[in-house]
Amino acid sequence: MKINLITALSSHQVEDQVIEVLLKHDFQLQKRLLSPSDFDLKLISSISALRILIISDKDFGLNWREIRRESDENLSILILDVDKRFSSDEILQQANQALRGSNEALPTGDSIRRDSWVLFTGSDGSPGISTLALNTAQEYSKLAQMLLVDADSSQQSLSQMVGERVSYQRSALNNALSLQSIASFDEIESREDESVFIDVGSAPVMSQAVSDRRTEGKFFMQALNSCSHLIYIIHQDSRALYQLEQFEEFLKMFSSKLNVIYLLNKESSSSSRPLFRKSFRSKIDGKPHFFMPYEYGNLERARNRYATLSEVNSRSSLARALRELAIYLHKII
Repeated sequence: MKINLITALSSHQVEDQVIEVLLKHDFQLQKRLLSPSDFDLKLISSISALRILIISDKDFGLNWREIRRESDENLSILILDVDKRFSSDEILQQANQALRGSNEALPTGDSIRRDSWVLFTGSDGSPGISTLALNTAQEYSKLAQMLLVDADSSQQSLSQMVGERVSYQRSALNNALSLQSIASFDEIESREDESVFIDVGSAPVMSQAVSDRRTEGKFFMQALNSCSHLIYIIHQDSRALYQLEQFEEFLKMFSSKLNVIYLLNKESSSSSRPLFRKSFRSKIDGKPHFFMPYEYGNLERARNRYATLSEVNSRSSLARALRELAIYLHKII
């Protein structure tokens, strides 16, 4: 679907660059405003069935906040700082960020990243994302204070895994680890002295998520842009490898500064293991990664007791791998 583009920039040089970049993607130029007098509310009301993106700057001379109140959810506004230089990728990234939100998007996406926030996600259908988030958080809490956030809109299971009721208020699991379920991103009750692990479940199709106005797509992208670190989990499956490759391509364009750690979960001891490891390593191109062995029995015992793996068998291979991951995260956060 094409997105109508209206530019209202005080710098013609920046405006030319913006138009050139976006017309190569899913944008079509509706109007190039030369002065505030060129603006008419009919521009955004006559074709309200279509999505519209207005790109302007603070010096152009229009009150975009007031105009935003007069419009519907199909209008997005991006305010650029024309004194800064933007690459083509940055322009496209800022445009897509504006489309994901209902308010103006300022060109400061990377500045809102929290250094101590870690996002847990993975390929579609990869089981164990919440299990790994919980058990990594348990190991990490032995090293530092932390908050574990259940933000999986499709299935909030972390509270159930530890025998708690789903609560939108933070509750203490031990002296260093708290748990909170959330329905919206601004509900996170983090403190200055703690790290935050956020479980969002499986990643959506990224080519759709960048322009998805539904709650799930917006929420995932908001989480992605707020965390400095990301744990991406896959299992031993060729489709998961393909999704990993697509996710990597997305990150190169939209979140190149995000620190990504890859986990190969439920790794079996089958004859295909060496070949799959080789394919896995080739996809991630030398980035940090960990292998999580398949330990159904130990995890099932932990689930039945509403406990974590380290409370059931702290010497197992999976427990050691989780401990190594927690130590690594503590060093880089």
